[in-house]
Amino acid sequence: MQVWKTDSSVGNKLSSISGNYPTTIITQDSVHPSEGSNAKRKPGNSDPSVVKHKPGRKRKGRNMAGRYPFLAWANKYLEAVGNNYSENTRKEHARRYRRMNKEMTMLVEKGKMATLNPEKMTAKEVLDFMGYLRTKGVKETERCHDLSALKNLLAFIGNPAVEQFKVRYKTMVPKRRQGRYPPMKGTDLDFIVRASEKVSDDDWRMLQAYSVVLLSMSAGLRNKEIRLSDVDDLDTEEWMFHARRVKGEATYGQARDVPIRPEAHRILTRYLNLREEKVAQICPNNNALFPALRDKEDGYYAANSLQKLKTLVEKDTGIKFDLRKCRRTFGQLALDEDLSIESVSVLMGHSTTKTTENNYCRRKQDLAIREAQMIWNGKKPSGPQPVAKTPQIESKFEVSGYA
Repeated sequence: MQVWKTDSSVGNKLSSISGNYPTTIITQDSVHPSEGSNAKRKPGNSDPSVVKHKPGRKRKGRNMAGRYPFLAWANKYLEAVGNNYSENTRKEHARRYRRMNKEMTMLVEKGKMATLNPEKMTAKEVLDFMGYLRTKGVKETERCHDLSALKNLLAFIGNPAVEQFKVRYKTMVPKRRQGRYPPMKGTDLDFIVRASEKVSDDDWRMLQAYSVVLLSMSAGLRNKEIRLSDVDDLDTEEWMFHARRVKGEATYGQARDVPIRPEAHRILTRYLNLREEKVAQICPNNNALFPALRDKEDGYYAANSLQKLKTLVEKDTGIKFDLRKCRRTFGQLALDEDLSIESVSVLMGHSTTKTTENNYCRRKQDLAIREAQMIWNGKKPSGPQPVAKTPQIESKFEVSGYA
């Protein structure tokens, strides 16, 4: 039978400090059989236990390898990088890590991946994950993004597994393939403009949707530049747009002015008239060019909400596209109309003409052939002569962004 000893002297001392303390307490001499000197412990380990500071079995320190070690480290990494990423970039990274955690968890449960702990991952685990993405049919560009995210996370921990993977399994390393996607066809652009004319003047949702799409096509604006714009940024007298919320606005990006093509003038005029009525009724303090009327103050749309507006135009016209395709269309039309590549690059907010040509637009081959033939036949081309790139042009950084 266990005898519990008490030390009344200690209890009396505590009682003198506060009346809430008990008159007797359990001392180190009277412990439960599972703790203290009778507890099991590793050979040679006589250090006090972390539990009640008694000799016995020591509890190991906590680490990141809990139930969700991948997410725990991902959150710690995103917290550490802090303001190095924009808010939208951090959200995108967080979504990517959550999705990767879900896929890796499934692979571990099925025995197709050894560990979910980033600290213990090796090149073999990276191979297993990339092989799964490849078998699943994930596009190579998306696999590049996943590998880059995994590399940043493991490098933050001090784990070189991704670099070892690239050396040992070169054939499985996804490659970023540069290339221009096509702009919108001229017939599709004309169809969208005609469809916008059929929208009723009191149809708020559709007027807003067509205004977003045609403004993107007619000024070559990024999603962010449209979404976070104010009504004062649009000058309908000169038909100019002041892009101030540009890519890299806190670092390398600078605001710019862009002329708006005539295709968007009619729909924007109709939209602004209805916007004035709606804002006055619902949220008078809302200054957003494209306000989310459910909000009372700033009321800017979220990025996904702007995509939903674009989807309305897709459904109405039957033409599939994205807002970046609208941006490419602006650049290609400008080049086809004999605007120089340097001017197009500046209007699109690129730091160099290389970005414009590699990713967005380039002079069409038939126009280049026609221009060459005119020169060889002694005829002067109607538009400006293409000029060779100079170091000054390639190294300028007075405009915003790389894309």
